[in-house]
Amino acid sequence: MTAHVAESDEARGRVILRFSAWKPSDVAIHWAMMVAAAFHSEVEVLFVEDRERVNFAGFPFAREIPMRGGPPRSVSPRAIKAEFRRSFAEARKRIAAMAEAFDEEVKVYESFVSDDPVQALVSACARRGPWNVIALAEAFGSPAPCSLDELFEAVTDATGIIVAGPNATVRRGPVVLAVEDTDHLHGMLRAGDRIAAALGAGIVVLLIAGDEEALVRMEAEVRLALGESPRIEIARARAIYGDIGVVAEAMRRLRGSFVIAQYGGTAVPRQRSLRPLMLTLECPLLLVK
Repeated sequence: MTAHVAESDEARGRVILRFSAWKPSDVAIHWAMMVAAAFHSEVEVLFVEDRERVNFAGFPFAREIPMRGGPPRSVSPRAIKAEFRRSFAEARKRIAAMAEAFDEEVKVYESFVSDDPVQALVSACARRGPWNVIALAEAFGSPAPCSLDELFEAVTDATGIIVAGPNATVRRGPVVLAVEDTDHLHGMLRAGDRIAAALGAGIVVLLIAGDEEALVRMEAEVRLALGESPRIEIARARAIYGDIGVVAEAMRRLRGSFVIAQYGGTAVPRQRSLRPLMLTLECPLLLVK
């Protein structure tokens, strides 16, 4: 398991910042740029006009229910397309302002597609695969057109997905590696090293296990594998006994700037609501396969 992004001269991947019609998260945009800078990569801003939503608006019975309440209202394909255009124009301004902060260190370019949101990412990653990292531009928990399960199953030419919760901020702090399996340690560490070096930050390896015996065994293995490194700190979560809230709180207390975690593990399980985790965390996540 390696979270890797191709460097700009490799032409084998980049950071893809996917944007649909919802308000973008400045934190997610910042970290798409930061990860690209750490790997000397590029950012492709992928604007996706949801074709299914546009087509659905053409049915005479279609109605839109406002997110902030109010009566349902009629819609049309033309109105939905105009909504996408307005949203994309606003996002371009915010993304351009963010890119300026990186002083041309990161090349940013745009693509626009009218497609299914998942298929749009499948196609975008396949064009320059396999070393792509996807960044979801909206805060996690926004009404998303697809789930993380769908993305990880469908997009084979990506090594990870960056998500930011509604309480995430841009701040200084260590890069936290949430390690549940020592076989994955070195792959996560390679990515963590690149990002921590770009930040001028340290690394904290947070050990996660189901019970105390497994936690003690894992700590011994990790200390043996890492040896003495002044830049790397080892932190132990309490044995979680199936309670993912314990891990979320352990991550929060470390006050990291960024967390790298395995998707589908104990900390970030598949087919369970990640809302409690994303509400607890005050920094973004890079979820890796």
